[in-house]
Amino acid sequence: MKKLLGILIFTLFTGSAFAITCPADRNDYFCITPEMAPNSPIKLTDFYTIPARIMGLFSKELQTTGYPLMLDAQWESPFFGAGVSFYNEQFRMMILGGTTRIQGMSLDAYAAVVCHEMGHILGGAPHQTITGAEWSSSEGQSDFFAASVCLPRYYKAIGELEHNIAKRVEKAGFEMMNSMKEFDSNSVGQGRKLVRHAVNVTVVNETLINNYPSIQCRYETFRNPAKRASCWYKE
Repeated sequence: MKKLLGILIFTLFTGSAFAITCPADRNDYFCITPEMAPNSPIKLTDFYTIPARIMGLFSKELQTTGYPLMLDAQWESPFFGAGVSFYNEQFRMMILGGTTRIQGMSLDAYAAVVCHEMGHILGGAPHQTITGAEWSSSEGQSDFFAASVCLPRYYKAIGELEHNIAKRVEKAGFEMMNSMKEFDSNSVGQGRKLVRHAVNVTVVNETLINNYPSIQCRYETFRNPAKRASCWYKE
């Protein structure tokens, strides 16, 4: 628990009185309760301990921001969503339980999700230019932080052998992107598949600052985290 010093963790459990019933007549409506996904590889304990451990591993860096980080993890929520916000002089990392129940989500992919959100706080430049979000690293930079800094530190902390870490990072990135591709409106979709090897991706003329790179481009960051991928970053 000493590693969590300086981090404010607030876990929000939704009681049965506030349980949400998923509409039976809306196949297009994302809603997965814990009871609807009993075989999900991410259990309640994993849901809370993985972000808590990752936050603890970056406690020193978080303290240098001058603001506490609150974990608002909502296991009972059936909805899809994760993000970081800054409000009332504190960062808040929100994770909705339904995110961990989407098809293909794994423990490694979940760690990648948490590391990506951590990257918005600690990833550095380039930052977004959206009013009120100038503190946040861009989406591509947050992936780069997750793949090159956060996941390697996490895997080392849980005892992964050094020579296996790069493989775990690639695996985490692929599983995260593969599980989320159905929610992406501008990249894979339309019957196209995420490819798990190096491909010729479109080189950008300018760095993507306020937009997500394509799913394939984002995977490239985890496949080769030694440098920022040219499909979102312009040297």
